[in-house]
Amino acid sequence: MTENNPLQELIARRIAAAGGWLPFDEFMRLALYAPGLGYYARGARTFGLGPGDGSDFVTAPELSPLFGRALAAQVGHSDGLGPGGSAAAVMTLTRTSLLAFVREPVAFVMGILYPLAMLVLFHLVFPWRINGGITYGEYMLPVMITMGVLMTCLQILAISVASERETGELKRLAVLPVPPWAHVTAKCLYNTVLALLNVVVLMVVGRFALGIALPGAARSWGLMSLTLVLTIGACTALGLTAGRLCPSSRAASGIMTPLIIVFQFVSGLFLPLAQLPTWMVDIFSVFPVRWSAELMREAFLPASFGATEPTGAWETGKGLAVVTAWLVGGIVAAIILTRRDTVDR
Repeated sequence: MTENNPLQELIARRIAAAGGWLPFDEFMRLALYAPGLGYYARGARTFGLGPGDGSDFVTAPELSPLFGRALAAQVGHSDGLGPGGSAAAVMTLTRTSLLAFVREPVAFVMGILYPLAMLVLFHLVFPWRINGGITYGEYMLPVMITMGVLMTCLQILAISVASERETGELKRLAVLPVPPWAHVTAKCLYNTVLALLNVVVLMVVGRFALGIALPGAARSWGLMSLTLVLTIGACTALGLTAGRLCPSSRAASGIMTPLIIVFQFVSGLFLPLAQLPTWMVDIFSVFPVRWSAELMREAFLPASFGATEPTGAWETGKGLAVVTAWLVGGIVAAIILTRRDTVDR
C-alpha cells in the first residue's frame, strides 16, 4: 500500500484503538472486506479470465484445463487410466455407455424390444405366405435384424453423442489422460455389443418361439456376418457424424426418428420392394439401408426369393459395394467433424 491510502489509515486507526495490535483474522477482514475499501469490497474488477481483461487474477480452476489435467492425471494413475491404460479407458467408457443404455427406458425399448415386438406382431398378424413361398415372419426376421442395427447403431448413438456434447461430457473427457480415439473405440464396441445382442435375441425367439428356420449353409452365415460388420461400421460412423452435427439430444431425436421411420417403409423393411413404386426404389437405393436389408434377406431366405427383388435376382456385389462406400464415407465425415468440433477443446 502507498502512503495516505484510506484502507491503510483505517487499519492503522483500528490498531491504535486496540492498544497496538490486531488479531490476524480481524486484520484480514478489514483488508479484504472493509466496506468500499477492502480488496473484495472496493468495486474494482478482481476476478476474470486473465490479466488482459483488467482483472487481477483467475481463481476458478475450471476456467482452464490445466487444473483438470493435473487432477485427472493423478486419478488416472490410480484407476488405470494413465499412460499405458488406454485399454482400461476404452473398457470403462464402453461399460459406462452400456449401463446408460440399459438404464434409459426409451433407448432400451426402441433398440432391443421394438424389433422383437415387431417380429412377433408380423408373425402373428400375417400368418399367410407371401411372394416367394415364405411366411411374413420368415421375411421379417432378417429385416428386423437390419432394423435393430439401424436403430441402435445409428439413431440411439447419434442421440447419445449429441447428449454428451450438450452436457459437457465430451469436454470433461478431453482433459482425461486418455488418447482421443478412446471415445470412438468405446462407441464402436458399444454398438457391436448392442447389435450382437439384437441378433441373438431375434434369432433365438424367431427359431424357438416362432419356428422360423435359420440359415443352413456356410455361405449364408458368412454373408450375414459380413453384412453385419459393414452395417454396424457404417451406422456407427454415420451416428458419430450425426451426433456431432446436432446441437442437442432433442434435436438429434427430432431429426433421426423421422428418418428411421421413413427408411423402414421405403427400403424393403416393412414392405417388400416389389410392392413399392419403381421411382421410390430407385431413389432410396442410393442409401445403405435397402442393401443391408437385401443382403440379410439373401442370407436368410431361400435362393428362389431373389426372383421377387426388383432386378429379379440377388445383387450381392452391388449391395456390398454400396454399404462399403457408406462405411468409408461415414468414417471420413466422422473424422473431419470430430476434428473441427470445438465443443471438447
